[in-house]
Amino acid sequence: MTVRIEMPQLSSEGESATLATWLVSIGDEVEAGDVIAELETDKSTVELESPASGTIAKLNFAEGTEGIEPGSLLGSIEPVAGESAGDGSEPGDGADSSAADRAPAAEPNVGGSAVEPDPEATAEGPRSTPLARRAAVENDVDLETLSGSGPGGRVVEADVLRAAGEGAPPVTQDAPIPRAPAASPIVESVGEGFQAKRLSAMRKTIARRMTESKQQVPHFYLRMRVSMDEVMEVRARLNAGLSEEGRSVKISVNDFILRASALALRDVPEANVQFAGDAMHVFDRVDISVAVATEGGLVTPIVRDADRKGLTALAEEVKSLALQAREGSLTPEQYQGGTFTISNLGMYGIETVYPILNPPQACILGVGAAEEQPVVRDGEIVVGRIAALTLAADHRAVDGAVGAQLLAALRARLEDPMGMML
Repeated sequence: MTVRIEMPQLSSEGESATLATWLVSIGDEVEAGDVIAELETDKSTVELESPASGTIAKLNFAEGTEGIEPGSLLGSIEPVAGESAGDGSEPGDGADSSAADRAPAAEPNVGGSAVEPDPEATAEGPRSTPLARRAAVENDVDLETLSGSGPGGRVVEADVLRAAGEGAPPVTQDAPIPRAPAASPIVESVGEGFQAKRLSAMRKTIARRMTESKQQVPHFYLRMRVSMDEVMEVRARLNAGLSEEGRSVKISVNDFILRASALALRDVPEANVQFAGDAMHVFDRVDISVAVATEGGLVTPIVRDADRKGLTALAEEVKSLALQAREGSLTPEQYQGGTFTISNLGMYGIETVYPILNPPQACILGVGAAEEQPVVRDGEIVVGRIAALTLAADHRAVDGAVGAQLLAALRARLEDPMGMML
């Protein structure tokens, strides 16, 4: 009785995934819980663990196969003699299986290509998984010094994290967020003056969702100029106080935008909605998605109950989520289900952002740079820091007046940042 290796359900929506990497070959001995493959969704890379101890008998899909549905049979394991195959077993030849069936030769897959056996570890060092290599870069761990616990002695992510230890210095706000090394895209063809490279699962999903959003959702845009002088002053004082306390966290302008947006949505709950066909979803929670640029594309992890968290808590959470997004280690619960999105390009010097809605959400806020500009105050021209905030809204769910009220509430919060401390 062989044990099935199935594609797990990686999200609540039951979306398909890509088999990025096999970490085992046919004929390899594995233990239950060993990492045997890496799966790629539109947002993250997930390790697949072996469901049983035994010998890899079949691998049904080649690396890079896309669109594999949950429950699909990825392969099978011949369990250790005398052990029960458990609930994941399937009828097979059992003891009648020949040694040739389990030999480490190429095995055809459903797409017609073959899964070749992995080469043996070379003199340059032990084999390691992509996630392990990423973790090694982020934690400054030398893979050459590690003994792998994965199949065939492969170094897996858990080995690196164990070696890094709990005493590793945390990433601070002052240090740049380390980025995982990007996988080399597969070159499908070469033309005159260009190369055609295969799109990742994430990039394909972004392309599909943005096309659907722009074509099917009636956007309207509202733009407002907001004074950021008070925010800059209060931010400087808060960060100075945090530094004196010896805390590594620093509050960014984006944290003030996040806090102000959350409170504005609480002030104008009519904007914290989603269009749902014959119904309107009116949310009693404020869960804000924060756009994060990664090597593979834009990811929007969610700050849950953002209206109930102070600036320092928001700064720490956003920092952690952004790091996980760039590592590709977000779980589905961390990027599914937000009610509002913020896309801030001010750090790049962009003046105005006209964002595309993140469906099924009804609103997204584009944030430009806070720049010094001449402004009129009390009849006199003075220099002030002004930022352009642009709200894109789904007109099926949000009227222009509601969008205007939301921007007005947001401006009031930003121009009185001390009020956000209460």
